[in-house]
Amino acid sequence: MRLGYDRRRIAWFGTLLKLAKTFEAQERLTAPELARLRQQRLERLLAHARERSAFWRERIPAGATSLERVPPLDKAEMMARYDDLVTDPRLRRDELLGWSDSRRRDEFYEGRYRVMTTSGSSGRKGLFVYDRAGWSGIGAQWLRASGWMGMTPGIPRRRLAMLRGASLTHMSTQGAASLNVGVHRVAGISVTAPIEEQVAALNRFQPQFLNAYPSAAMRLAEEQEAGRLRLSLTAMSTSSELRSPAMTERLAAAFGVQPFDVYATTEGLFGAECERHEGIHLFDDANVVENVDEDGAPVPPGTPGARVLVTNLHNLVQPIIRLAVADVMTIHPEPCPCGRALMRAAALDGRRDDVLSLPARGGGTVAVLPAHFSVVTRDRGVREFQVRQEPGGVRILVVPCHDGDPELATRLRGAVARALGEAGADARVEVECCSELARRAGKLQVVVGLS
Repeated sequence: MRLGYDRRRIAWFGTLLKLAKTFEAQERLTAPELARLRQQRLERLLAHARERSAFWRERIPAGATSLERVPPLDKAEMMARYDDLVTDPRLRRDELLGWSDSRRRDEFYEGRYRVMTTSGSSGRKGLFVYDRAGWSGIGAQWLRASGWMGMTPGIPRRRLAMLRGASLTHMSTQGAASLNVGVHRVAGISVTAPIEEQVAALNRFQPQFLNAYPSAAMRLAEEQEAGRLRLSLTAMSTSSELRSPAMTERLAAAFGVQPFDVYATTEGLFGAECERHEGIHLFDDANVVENVDEDGAPVPPGTPGARVLVTNLHNLVQPIIRLAVADVMTIHPEPCPCGRALMRAAALDGRRDDVLSLPARGGGTVAVLPAHFSVVTRDRGVREFQVRQEPGGVRILVVPCHDGDPELATRLRGAVARALGEAGADARVEVECCSELARRAGKLQVVVGLS
């Protein structure tokens, strides 16, 4: 037992629980009331960042109360200027990265910070540090999302299973450790563990609630349908990968519950479907969310953006202000019938890097979204798949559910070719069956563009 570590986790959980109650009260605020609250938090963040960070002092005009004249930030620049960006001079990029690489168990840096790294689809490493207040903002957003699914504290304690990333520095791993303080019973299971071990652990634990990547959840659905996995869930959610309508239908049929879609970023922006399942509410009372085009100009609701600029209103030790997240998002033009005034995403079409430029009929190129490959998930012979762009077309790597389906490759080749043709593409399609697909920190990169 590590008394200092355990006491710190409990104390931090108490802080985020208080903030979660505040978030719950904010859900029924009107849009103007939310805007005023967001403005107050933004002004506090801008003043703090300009006072304590040499980097932000260069970029935030004196007396600024809006983001209008603050340039957007990308991950490469954040990492290059990391030591100047943070507000605690004891935090140094290379020391933090070295410490995180050497860890063998969950712990706090210098007894006061949570340290996370990301690689993302680009392969560029990102480093994110949270103090107690900032991590409370993350945890409170998760508790809001889980509360919408019905997972509120109770007696006996609720049982939550999280198929998490394999890395100790992944947000899902540290999130599971943060929640496992006695309020819920939490089982963190590595998504890279053999499927037999995952099934055995889940059967022993018998969770009421399950969270997993969509690709991992589909593998579990196959085990549930085969009778090897025997779960009776109250609710489930998926996050961090695209989930097609066909995947949603199959998960609902296998587990008997309608899966919730959760949006989560290490940068600090979270969101979740409400009970209506009509789009993801973005938690823009804890963040400023800007949906912009390739040139950084705002796009109106109903129009897909090229990326999202995220300003985390709770992280004061590593101010995240207008950081570009390469998600292709469409904001819903109408409020949700549930009555919440939180911003709502009508569509999340993957990351900008996942949008392929393929040859078009009649010349030129056409943009193809990951959603165009959802026809693959409709085939019950597919366990999981990955799209790899090649000159002139795509190669679909497929892990079959069962051996001995000689028509699978031909069937998928035809289905994908038709879907791409409907999108205006004239591209070669190859299908290759394989035994497994490579993952990064447990997450499957569904679309891999040309290098």
